[in-house]
Amino acid sequence: MTLDRSYAIFYEKRFQKILDGLPEDVRRAFNSKMEYFRENPHHPSLNTKPYTVSVQTLKQLGVDQVYEFYINRKDYRCVFYVTHEPKEIIIAFIGNHTQVRNKF
Repeated sequence: MTLDRSYAIFYEKRFQKILDGLPEDVRRAFNSKMEYFRENPHHPSLNTKPYTVSVQTLKQLGVDQVYEFYINRKDYRCVFYVTHEPKEIIIAFIGNHTQVRNKF
C-alpha cells in the first residue's frame, strides 16, 4: 500500500521523551522533516523506506508495517508504524543507526 495524506498521524506515548533527549539541531531537523512528511510521506528528502522486522514483532506492535525516514545526514532516523485499517501512522522512535537496530 502507498502511504499518502489520508493516513492520520499520531505519536507514541513515549515519543516526546525521546525527542526531548535529542540535541537541539536534531529536534529542529525532525520538525522540518515532519512538515514534508505530513504533505507526502514519500518526499525525496525523507528517503522513506520499509524497515524489515519479523512477523512476530509486527504482531507484538499491533501494526501492519514498520518504516523509517532520515532526519539528517548524521545518521539519525525516525521509525514509524503503519496500520492500513484504520489508516494510521504512529511516529514511534528517533535514533541513530545503532539505536534503531537495537530497538528492533
